[in-house]
Amino acid sequence: MRTDDVVIVGAGVIGLVSALFLAESGLAVRVLERGQIGQEASWAGGGILSPLHPWRYLPEVRRLAAAGMAAYPELARSLLEHTGIDPEWQASGLLILESTDHPFPTDPVGFGAGEGQTWHLWDGVTAAAQFPDFRLRHGQRALWCPEVAQVRNPRLLKALHRRCQQLGVRFFPGTEVRAFVRDDAGKLRTIVTDQGEISSTRAIVTAGAWSRQLLVDAGLEFPIKPMRGQMLLLQGEPGALPSLLLHGPHYLVQRRDGLLLVGSSTEDVGFDKSSTVAIREELLAFIHEFFPPARDYPVLRQWAGLRPGSPENRPFIGAVFDGSGLYIASGHFRYGLTMAPATASILREQILGEPTRAPAVMPS
Repeated sequence: MRTDDVVIVGAGVIGLVSALFLAESGLAVRVLERGQIGQEASWAGGGILSPLHPWRYLPEVRRLAAAGMAAYPELARSLLEHTGIDPEWQASGLLILESTDHPFPTDPVGFGAGEGQTWHLWDGVTAAAQFPDFRLRHGQRALWCPEVAQVRNPRLLKALHRRCQQLGVRFFPGTEVRAFVRDDAGKLRTIVTDQGEISSTRAIVTAGAWSRQLLVDAGLEFPIKPMRGQMLLLQGEPGALPSLLLHGPHYLVQRRDGLLLVGSSTEDVGFDKSSTVAIREELLAFIHEFFPPARDYPVLRQWAGLRPGSPENRPFIGAVFDGSGLYIASGHFRYGLTMAPATASILREQILGEPTRAPAVMPS
């Protein structure tokens, strides 16, 4: 019987990329998922590969995001080559509209340069001339961020799943982890699931909003909690949206086939994944104001996902303590997709005992 080198708990984007990187390094990997593969927060978001309003985040969070963003072109190319599934990575650019509750920093262009980005600050007249299909408020400034890209996250997740299977990763959906059993020295010994026990000395918890409860039961406390985000899907005309658009907490993303995603809310409601009429109306008001052609687009669907929130949006990445064999990668809030390649690199390097090249983030 094959022995697993690593067991990953949670098959969202971070669990899948971690499984991919570890399998590419020659390790035998098993993935346990309480639901279906790639169907929680990683699937539910808009696929923007960048922190929204980056100046609101800590430098170490921005560094991790930048490392993840830089890895995506090659990751997407490789997945398409090996699986035939195109994750649709594309540099769409992001137009950020200033608002009273999300003001720009004093020198946004200089801030962007410090992050290695070429940003352009425009007054309303210039922005309207550059993007006539967007409707700005009177006197509203705009920040153009041409390097920002997107990926079609459902397709990315399918490609990751297929590539992992090609590399021999074993998946067990519908398997809920009940406990991590450790020996007297604190080292992982057994994983208890609703399908039975698994002997393992190394496991990674990548269970998103569910990570905290899994580790609390093992006597470990990580302040991670679910934060609901609601989305709308509209059927638009292909190529109608000239770029990604962000205003306050809301954004627009268009896929190549014309589908328009409108996001999103941030709600502290526990594990409630229901969607509401109030948020639907809020998101429709946003898109109708700033992109008037959408008034004629039918709404196809509304849904919600649960992001793993953490203090100051700083994810927890790495061994829960030295020698435990138990690792965590969670608490990325809105940016698990953006940070996934860099997060998986940190985990791979720690597990293989290699020097860590990716930026460290995990709070003490």
